[in-house]
Amino acid sequence: MHFVYTKPFRKALARLSQWQQDAIEAAVDRYKEDRSHPALRDHALKGQMKGFRAFSAGWDLRVIYREEGGFVIVVLIDVGTHNQVY
Repeated sequence: MHFVYTKPFRKALARLSQWQQDAIEAAVDRYKEDRSHPALRDHALKGQMKGFRAFSAGWDLRVIYREEGGFVIVVLIDVGTHNQVY
């Protein structure tokens, strides 16, 4: 599995507090180990965000991503609180 951190993702991550950044990093690591872990609550998005997926990095933190190609390439799109990313 290969992860690509987009520029908007890195910028959004930098705007978060240190504890939020740590939570995001831990969630990404957990996703790399076991993407079906129940704490991640991974799910497909609907509406204008159809084609993207999201997983949880804590109570109100979400990581938005999409998978590309025949290989598992995870392109991290956005990160932030529920209200920030939806």
